[in-house]
Amino acid sequence: MNMKKVSLDVWVQLVGLLSIVGGLLFVGLEMRQSQIIAVGNQVQARANSQIAILSIPLEGEQRLLPFFSFGSLPNESDLSEEERRIFEQLIRLRMVNLQASWEHFNMGLLTEDAWRLAERRIFIIYDSCQFRDVFETVSQPAFLKYVEASSSSTCN
Repeated sequence: MNMKKVSLDVWVQLVGLLSIVGGLLFVGLEMRQSQIIAVGNQVQARANSQIAILSIPLEGEQRLLPFFSFGSLPNESDLSEEERRIFEQLIRLRMVNLQASWEHFNMGLLTEDAWRLAERRIFIIYDSCQFRDVFETVSQPAFLKYVEASSSSTCN
């Protein structure tokens, strides 16, 4: 067995090459993280603009105050036609926000605890059945597929 001695010059070149590869990997990871954050900002900006548009008819509407309980929904039969329309608009607003939370969670930009709170609110609306038509109308297909697969509620 014939062993050759490797010169210091070769070792320096090898260390330099490994440093370059490591630096490129780091830059690549940073670019990926920046892209995820930029997409998350885009999702939030889109949600904010939709919320601004949807909230215009609700501005100054005092009858909304009882509807801001996130733990329950009013019984549809207890609402007048006008109150039902107001509440449907509020559901649309909530769904825009909750879908943005779902997208942020899937990108890794929302904590598990924050997502569980949003998810609980999603299923309060979806599983109640009475406003499911509004829910399905405003939901993106991938989001709706997730909710349908995760819910055990069936509506007649």
